[in-house]
Formats: sequence, C-alpha cells, structure tokens
Amino acid sequence: MPRRFLPQQIAAHPEALAGAGRRFVLVLVATVVGLSLVLAAYFYVQQREYNRFSFQNIVWEGAQFRNEHQAFRAALLEYLNGTSGATEDEVRRRYDILHSRLDMLQVGRASATYMADPDLSMLLTRIDPVVRNWDGQLDALFAGNRQAGDALAVSMRRLDADFSAFAAGVNAIGIRRVDDARERLSGLYDVMIVAGVATWLLVIGFAYALMRQLRASEAAHTEMRAMTVDLENARRQAEEASRTKSNFLATMSHELRTPLNAILGFADIMRQGIFGPVGNPRYEDYLDGIVKSGQHLLSLINDVLDMSRIEAGRLELVESRIDVGQAIDQALDMVTVTAQGKGVVLERALPASLPCLRADDRLLRQMLLNLLSNAIKFTPEGGQVEIAVALLGEGDLAIRVRDTGIGMSDRQLQKVFEPFSQGDSMRAREAGGSGLGLPITRRLIELHDGRIHLASRKRNGTTATLVFPAARVSPAGAAA
Repeated sequence: MPRRFLPQQIAAHPEALAGAGRRFVLVLVATVVGLSLVLAAYFYVQQREYNRFSFQNIVWEGAQFRNEHQAFRAALLEYLNGTSGATEDEVRRRYDILHSRLDMLQVGRASATYMADPDLSMLLTRIDPVVRNWDGQLDALFAGNRQAGDALAVSMRRLDADFSAFAAGVNAIGIRRVDDARERLSGLYDVMIVAGVATWLLVIGFAYALMRQLRASEAAHTEMRAMTVDLENARRQAEEASRTKSNFLATMSHELRTPLNAILGFADIMRQGIFGPVGNPRYEDYLDGIVKSGQHLLSLINDVLDMSRIEAGRLELVESRIDVGQAIDQALDMVTVTAQGKGVVLERALPASLPCLRADDRLLRQMLLNLLSNAIKFTPEGGQVEIAVALLGEGDLAIRVRDTGIGMSDRQLQKVFEPFSQGDSMRAREAGGSGLGLPITRRLIELHDGRIHLASRKRNGTTATLVFPAARVSPAGAAA
C-alpha cells in the first residue's frame, strides 16, 4: 500500500528549504558588501584628506619659507660687508627663491590650509607687501645706493619674528593634524574589529545554518526517493489496472459481438422471409428496429473493441502499398448514402496524380470513415463536406476533411480526443455514437508515426487533417 503525502509536503517542502537558504545567503552577501562599502568609503575619504593635506609637505613648506628668509638675509649681509664670494647674482637668486616660496604659500596646494588659519593668514598678509617691496630696494642697492641695502637689512631683521611665528604656526597645524589622523586611525581600528567580529559571527551562523540546511535537504531527498518509489509502484499498478481493463473490455466486446451477430443474422432472415412470412405486418417493423438497433450496438462494440486493443497494445499494423486516391474513393462510397440521407454534399479536391502510402489498408479506411462520418453527422442539411490531399513542404502527406457544420468551442476541442468524450454532447446523443471515433483515429495515425490536427470554431465548421510522415510516402510509379 503506497504511503500518502499531502500536496504541500510534496511541493512546498523542498522549495521552502531552498527559499530559506537563498534568503540567508542574500543577507550574508548584503552584510559583507555593506561592510566592504563602508570601509571603502572611509578609506576613500581618508585618502582624499591625505591628498588635500600632507603633514610633511606643509611643515616643510613653512620651515623652508623661514629658512629662505634667513639665507637671503645672510647673503645680503655678506654682500654689504664685502665678504669674499658674496656676489650680486647670489643675493638676487636668494631673493627669487624667497619670492617663489611666498607665491607657493599663497596659491599652492596647501594655500587653503594657510588661509583658513587666522593667525597664518594675518602673518602672510603682513609679510607679502614687505617682501615684494624688497625687489625695488635690491635694484637701488645694485645701482650703488648703499643706504637702500642697509634699509633692506633692517626690514628683514624686523620680519624675523613674523617668519618664526609663521613656521611655529605651521608646526602647530601639523601637530593637530597628526593627532586627528591618530584618532581617525584608532576609530578605523575599532570599525575593522567590529566588522571582523560581525563577519566571523555571520560565517559561523552561515556554517550552522548550512549544516541544518544540509540535514533538512538530506531528509527531504530521502522522502523524495521514498515518494518516487511509491509513485513508481502506483504507476505500475495503474498501468496493470489499465491493461486488465483493456483486456476485459476486449474479451467482453468479443463475447458480446458473437451473439449479437447471430441475433442480427436471424433477424435479417426473418425480415426477408426466407423460410416464409412472419404473419403479422407489425412484426416487420419490430424486425427493422431489431436490425437497426443491433447494427448500432455492433458499431459501438466494434469501437470499444478497437480502443481496447489499441490500449492493450494488441493492435499490429499489416502494412502494404496503398493507392491513396482509391482508398479515399472507397471511403466516400461507404458514406454516400448517409450523406444523401442528410442532404449533405460530398466534395473531393484531389490532384490529378497522387502518391502511394505505406500503411495498413483497413486502418486507413477506418480513419477516413471516422472523420467523414463525424463531419456528416455534425453538418446540417444543405452543408458540405470536402476531402482533400496535399503534399507538404517536408514531403509529408496530408489528408484533410473539412465540413461546414456546427463546429466546436476551444473547451470542447481540448476534450475531444479523450475516450468517450464528445465535442457537442447534445448533438452527439441525437446522432448516436460512442465518442471513440476521434480518439481511435488519433491512436491509429500515431501507430503510423503520423499526427492529427483539429481546427474548429463554433458555428464555422471543423477541419481535421491526417499527416503521414514522408518516410511512408512514395511516388505512384515507384516500385513497392
């Protein structure tokens, strides 16, 4: 006895496990990515700050500004005292270096730092006009005005305190920046420690959850394997039951057909009066009813028997080389009387030359009769039923039966190939039938490696097309 599983156990359990695993992985990845982005942003800001301001550069620029002032002053005094080696070019060169240092402090990369500090900004504002005025004093000195040189030396001595104060202020800024950087670095260490701990906790949690997931997955797989075994057993039991049913139907249909043929034979003999008249004219009407009802019942039994043989796999093809045009003419001859009785016009649209088909002659005729009978059955008086043949592009052979009957809806088309189902149940009951014509036809065409297409619209007729593969088609004059 197979075990029973609830639908949610079969469908939702593995998906729920997979969904939980995906959610956890997403949370882990999002957390790690978030921490990485925070650290990257922090390092980016620090790098920008470092690029904007370098402690070594700003301290060096402040010290060099003061040193160049002292070097210029020393060169000037040596020149005024007539020291050996002291030249006008050396004095001018020292002044140019000092002047360029002043320009660098005012417009260089660190100028914003100097201007942002009130004390340094005030010192530069006071130093700048004095230094730029020294250029004229130097020109006067080198032109022979000794007093201009002495005045320049006095002016330089007065600025010693400002230059020293500027260098000290720059050092103070550097010290503050170092302290700030040390604090930021300490904060960064804290962030990194927290991030590391959080990452390790996530990894541990992920490992724990992964182990639980694996155990749950193993349990689910075990259940799925057991379920698969149960389903396979159930499938085999269902197939065995289907074969038993088909064998039973085939046997019963055969057993029913034998006495029914005897009843039809005896009734036909009595109706023809072979051994003398029946006697009462009313019995003749009864005999006609017996024959017609028996023939209808025999047709139903034959359909059931054919369907049972097909499902039981007991129907084998007896193939031969068939003239398609001749097979169609024979099928049309067999339904002409029925079509005339209903007032339905039969039309054939066949090309002048038709190929031959390798198929079972009896089964081909049965497929054609099923399609033609259905078309006539559901076509009202004055309608048309047309049968046509065409070769498709791939070499397949198509036989099409088209009518102008009542047609079918999309819902009816979906069920029409189910055994004992009927496209229009009310009209089918009125016309009679087992509902096996199209299912049998589909199975017979599939036995020939072909397929059937059905197209229909309500009140716009139906088109049924049998398609035989190119491997079964040969030219009319080809050898068998």
